[in-house]
Amino acid sequence: MKIKYVSIILLFTVFSYNQLNAGCGSCAADKNRTSKAFIEVVPSNGKVDGKTFASCGMCNFDTNDRTCGLSVKIGKDILKVANVDIDAHVDSHAKDGFCNVVRIANVKGKVKKNKLYADSFSLQ
Repeated sequence: MKIKYVSIILLFTVFSYNQLNAGCGSCAADKNRTSKAFIEVVPSNGKVDGKTFASCGMCNFDTNDRTCGLSVKIGKDILKVANVDIDAHVDSHAKDGFCNVVRIANVKGKVKKNKLYADSFSLQ
């Protein structure tokens, strides 16, 4: 009799655990895990392609700049974006501008001398 109850409890526990931790497998996040992940380091060839944090270097990334300028954060490094204006997407001092918020950007380009020369720069 005890074996029957122990078996039922064990079966119920295993079934419940599987149901709580199961995923559907058809979510967009599951399918696109490898595409455009956050960039953690700048490779030796300097070519980058992926997601970064973007904002004003002086206002939000605490760089020693004296003026507002668009910067990206790759790993622990803060890089100025050389060929994209900080006001190109929205006024930098607006409520949702780069001087007030940190945004996620998809970037593709090349890093030279601590500057990112972007071939493409789009916000999410």
